[in-house]
Amino acid sequence: MHLKLLDSNDLILGEPLPWDLLDAEGKVLFRQAQRIESGPLLRKLVEKGVYRRAEATGEAAEPAPVGLNQLSLAPGDMLQLQVLSPTHADRYQVRVVGFHAPVSVMVTAPVVQGRVVFVKEGQRFLARGFIGKDVVAYNTKVLKSQLAPFAYLHLAWPDEVQTMRIRSSARVSVDLVCAITGALGQSAGRIADLSPGGARILSPSQFAVVDEEVRLAFRINPGGVEVYLNITALVRTVSRDSEQVITGVEFVQLSEADRLYLSNLVYQSMLKEHS
Repeated sequence: MHLKLLDSNDLILGEPLPWDLLDAEGKVLFRQAQRIESGPLLRKLVEKGVYRRAEATGEAAEPAPVGLNQLSLAPGDMLQLQVLSPTHADRYQVRVVGFHAPVSVMVTAPVVQGRVVFVKEGQRFLARGFIGKDVVAYNTKVLKSQLAPFAYLHLAWPDEVQTMRIRSSARVSVDLVCAITGALGQSAGRIADLSPGGARILSPSQFAVVDEEVRLAFRINPGGVEVYLNITALVRTVSRDSEQVITGVEFVQLSEADRLYLSNLVYQSMLKEHS
């Protein structure tokens, strides 16, 4: 059974559900035509990760599943692990240490504020990350938690992996408040569209010239979890219309975590367009 990850735009408070609402394991949380009447409950569901059957409207699952052995998984690749739990949806950044197909993927143990997070065996995660130029996502669980000679986890080898090629030029429409810091000082604007490689910013006045470096601070919400980004960018284009200045910027020196967050946002929007 193929599942489609839902976001806050798919779920309308107080409206009948057009499909069964499922967890990551395919268990029914709410039946079709039921209503979610509580705003806090709706937000918690989105944070945990909720799904519907991709076949429910006759659609093809996007993207098509493949085997992990078909992808070029390598030590050092970063993964984001989202806890699949009824009570919380913590997310951790880890790195691939190695793998033994088709048994396990070995990753570093999560670390928060300098301390290793204890993860019990059997804990289920939704893993997301980059392998080459592909964004990948799959469900897994902890087979073994090891502390020696360093803290690492054995994650179950997935039966299938969802993948999508994200181009740096793939853009999605957004409306995000953005704080801008440059040679002319601090200013504000609104990001009108966004990609893993750059953005188009609307502002009441010009804040930089072409080839100037600026810092952008803004928040995104990939998968229902708010993320604060502070990114260096180069101004590539500046134009005006009757009401505002339009500035195109290219992101530079992106961290792997920021690149993953931006690509997750584009990935989810592309899936929505195909639904």
